Amino acid sequence: MNFIKRLFTTTPVATKTGIVFIVEDNNAYAQSLSAFIKSDFPQTKEVTVFPVGETCIAELDRKPDVIIIDYFLDSVYKDAKTGLDIIKQIRSTHPEMNIIVLSIQKDMEVVTESLLAYQCSYINKDEKAFGLVASLLKEIL
Repeated sequence: MNFIKRLFTTTPVATKTGIVFIVEDNNAYAQSLSAFIKSDFPQTKEVTVFPVGETCIAELDRKPDVIIIDYFLDSVYKDAKTGLDIIKQIRSTHPEMNIIVLSIQKDMEVVTESLLAYQCSYINKDEKAFGLVASLLKEIL
Protein backbone atom coordinates (compact mmCIF):
# COMPACT_ATOMS: atom_id res chain seq x y z
CA MET A 1 0.00 0.00 0.00
CA ASN A 2 2.87 2.39 0.71
CA PHE A 3 4.02 2.05 -2.90
CA ILE A 4 0.57 3.03 -4.25
CA LYS A 5 0.33 5.90 -1.77
CA ARG A 6 3.72 7.27 -2.86
CA LEU A 7 2.69 7.03 -6.51
CA PHE A 8 -0.18 9.45 -5.98
CA THR A 9 1.46 11.72 -3.47
CA THR A 10 3.02 14.80 -4.97
CA THR A 11 6.12 16.37 -3.58
CA PRO A 12 5.49 19.87 -2.31
CA VAL A 13 6.62 22.57 -4.71
CA ALA A 14 9.08 25.04 -3.24
CA THR A 15 7.31 28.23 -2.26
CA LYS A 16 8.28 31.22 -4.37
CA THR A 17 9.44 34.23 -2.39
CA GLY A 18 9.19 36.78 -5.19
CA ILE A 19 12.71 37.93 -4.35
CA VAL A 20 15.43 38.48 -6.96
CA PHE A 21 19.04 39.30 -6.06
CA ILE A 22 21.28 41.13 -8.51
CA VAL A 23 25.01 41.06 -7.75
CA GLU A 24 26.54 43.71 -10.01
CA ASP A 25 29.21 46.33 -9.32
CA ASN A 26 28.14 48.59 -12.21
CA ASN A 27 25.39 50.54 -10.45
CA ALA A 28 23.83 51.96 -13.64
CA TYR A 29 23.58 48.48 -15.20
CA ALA A 30 22.24 46.99 -11.96
CA GLN A 31 19.56 49.67 -11.64
CA SER A 32 18.53 49.22 -15.29
CA LEU A 33 18.22 45.46 -14.82
CA SER A 34 16.31 45.95 -11.58
CA ALA A 35 13.84 48.36 -13.23
CA PHE A 36 13.41 45.95 -16.16
CA ILE A 37 12.61 43.02 -13.85
CA LYS A 38 10.19 45.06 -11.73
CA SER A 39 8.29 46.26 -14.80
CA ASP A 40 8.21 42.96 -16.71
CA PHE A 41 7.66 40.66 -13.73
CA PRO A 42 5.06 42.22 -11.44
CA GLN A 43 5.00 39.03 -9.36
CA THR A 44 8.40 39.99 -7.94
CA LYS A 45 7.97 41.42 -4.49
CA GLU A 46 11.53 42.65 -4.22
CA VAL A 47 14.64 43.12 -6.34
CA THR A 48 17.75 43.75 -4.26
CA VAL A 49 21.03 44.95 -5.75
CA PHE A 50 24.37 44.06 -4.15
CA PRO A 51 27.58 45.75 -5.36
CA VAL A 52 29.69 42.79 -4.15
CA GLY A 53 28.93 39.14 -3.61
CA GLU A 54 30.02 39.07 0.00
CA THR A 55 26.98 41.16 0.98
CA CYS A 56 24.70 38.86 -1.00
CA ILE A 57 25.98 35.81 0.88
CA ALA A 58 24.90 37.40 4.16
CA GLU A 59 21.31 37.67 2.87
CA LEU A 60 20.79 34.14 1.49
CA ASP A 61 18.51 33.21 4.39
CA ARG A 62 15.87 35.39 2.65
CA LYS A 63 15.72 32.62 -0.01
CA PRO A 64 15.65 34.54 -3.30
CA ASP A 65 14.04 32.76 -6.25
CA VAL A 66 17.05 33.65 -8.37
CA ILE A 67 20.44 35.34 -8.11
CA ILE A 68 21.73 37.18 -11.17
CA ILE A 69 25.46 37.65 -10.75
CA ASP A 70 28.25 39.27 -12.74
CA TYR A 71 31.56 37.46 -13.02
CA PHE A 72 33.76 40.53 -12.57
CA LEU A 73 32.92 42.26 -9.29
CA ASP A 74 36.06 44.25 -8.63
CA SER A 75 35.61 47.50 -10.55
CA VAL A 76 34.60 49.39 -7.40
CA TYR A 77 36.16 47.23 -4.68
CA LYS A 78 39.45 45.85 -5.95
CA ASP A 79 39.61 43.08 -3.37
CA ALA A 80 36.06 41.82 -3.99
CA LYS A 81 35.66 38.11 -4.76
CA THR A 82 34.79 37.08 -8.31
CA GLY A 83 31.32 35.93 -9.22
CA LEU A 84 32.62 32.37 -9.48
CA ASP A 85 34.00 32.53 -5.92
CA ILE A 86 30.58 33.70 -4.71
CA ILE A 87 28.80 30.97 -6.71
CA LYS A 88 31.02 28.35 -5.05
CA GLN A 89 30.02 29.70 -1.63
CA ILE A 90 26.34 29.75 -2.55
CA ARG A 91 26.43 26.19 -3.89
CA SER A 92 28.11 24.93 -0.72
CA THR A 93 25.15 26.00 1.43
CA HIS A 94 22.27 26.36 -1.08
CA PRO A 95 22.81 23.82 -3.88
CA GLU A 96 19.25 24.28 -5.16
CA MET A 97 19.56 28.05 -5.73
CA ASN A 98 18.79 29.36 -9.24
CA ILE A 99 21.81 31.33 -10.45
CA ILE A 100 22.24 33.26 -13.67
CA VAL A 101 25.74 34.46 -14.54
CA LEU A 102 25.45 37.67 -16.54
CA SER A 103 28.86 38.77 -17.74
CA ILE A 104 31.10 39.90 -20.57
CA GLN A 105 33.41 37.01 -19.74
CA LYS A 106 35.03 35.71 -22.94
CA ASP A 107 37.10 32.95 -21.32
CA MET A 108 35.27 29.79 -22.35
CA GLU A 109 36.79 27.88 -19.44
CA VAL A 110 35.04 30.19 -16.97
CA VAL A 111 31.78 29.97 -18.92
CA THR A 112 32.01 26.17 -19.03
CA GLU A 113 32.82 25.97 -15.33
CA SER A 114 29.80 28.18 -14.53
CA LEU A 115 27.51 26.01 -16.61
CA LEU A 116 28.75 22.52 -15.87
CA ALA A 117 30.43 22.47 -12.49
CA TYR A 118 28.05 24.88 -10.77
CA GLN A 119 24.81 24.38 -12.74
CA CYS A 120 24.35 28.05 -13.59
CA SER A 121 22.78 29.62 -16.61
CA TYR A 122 25.16 31.91 -18.50
CA ILE A 123 24.13 35.02 -20.43
CA ASN A 124 26.55 37.22 -22.29
CA LYS A 125 26.16 40.85 -21.25
CA ASP A 126 25.19 42.38 -24.59
CA GLU A 127 22.14 43.93 -26.30
CA LYS A 128 20.22 40.62 -26.05
CA ALA A 129 20.93 40.07 -22.35
CA PHE A 130 17.72 41.49 -20.86
CA GLY A 131 15.58 39.43 -23.25
CA LEU A 132 17.46 36.26 -22.32
CA VAL A 133 17.17 37.09 -18.62
CA ALA A 134 13.42 37.51 -19.15
CA SER A 135 13.20 34.07 -20.78
CA LEU A 136 14.93 32.43 -17.83
CA LEU A 137 12.90 34.36 -15.28
CA LYS A 138 9.66 33.18 -16.91
CA GLU A 139 10.76 29.60 -16.20
CA ILE A 140 11.93 30.34 -12.66
CA LEU A 141 9.25 32.72 -11.40
